Amino acid sequence: MRIPIFLTLSAACVPLAANAIINGRFATNPLLRGVVKVNDDCTGALVGNKCVLTAHHCLAKNRLGEVMLPEFKDSVVVESTKKSKIVSSFSPEYSDKRCYDIEIAVLSESHNMGYNLTSNAVKGHIAVAGWGFLNDYTIPKALQFILYPAQVKYSAEGIVLPVADGVSGIAFRDSGGPLFNCTGNQCSVAGVVNGKSKDSTILKTEHVFCDVRANLAWIKKTLKTHCS
Repeated sequence: MRIPIFLTLSAACVPLAANAIINGRFATNPLLRGVVKVNDDCTGALVGNKCVLTAHHCLAKNRLGEVMLPEFKDSVVVESTKKSKIVSSFSPEYSDKRCYDIEIAVLSESHNMGYNLTSNAVKGHIAVAGWGFLNDYTIPKALQFILYPAQVKYSAEGIVLPVADGVSGIAFRDSGGPLFNCTGNQCSVAGVVNGKSKDSTILKTEHVFCDVRANLAWIKKTLKTHCS
């Protein structure tokens, strides 16, 4: 069943759907331009000039790997095989007071399609991007994103958001996916999917994200040192 999701990015509404991305094609949209695939099945957001914000556990044991970059053709974004190597990576120290499953991966070259990070609370339009299967797993993994309701809870685990009623969370739990905080057509990364979910049901599941605010000092220092 197709479930339409709407996200206001400007004066006009841009219609999106959980199964809007077929055969690797989807409409150009600010929320998709800096979203990359990290290694085999994780997601990340381009931040700074040559870095990707993702989940710590998404990288290989040597904390390296590669990302798949988006490719632009006319008015659409095409799923691409263009890749960029991860040459180094950094994560915050362990903490029992904040979610620390965050990694900043440095790429071998610069890519100017990234997002700013926000120090504000999540509010307004909230969306998360990730690589997931569509429908009943018969359509291969594709980049998708979903709009969340705005009932935000904060804890040491991070940001907790409920999935909208009637929308499956299966396709959007991929680790490292950016949680966007949007005002008009300006979007910032407010969180990172850390792979946790509350409740075992497919519907009405709560998803957990590492909070950028809780890690902001470390993030800013790392970006300034390694990503400018």
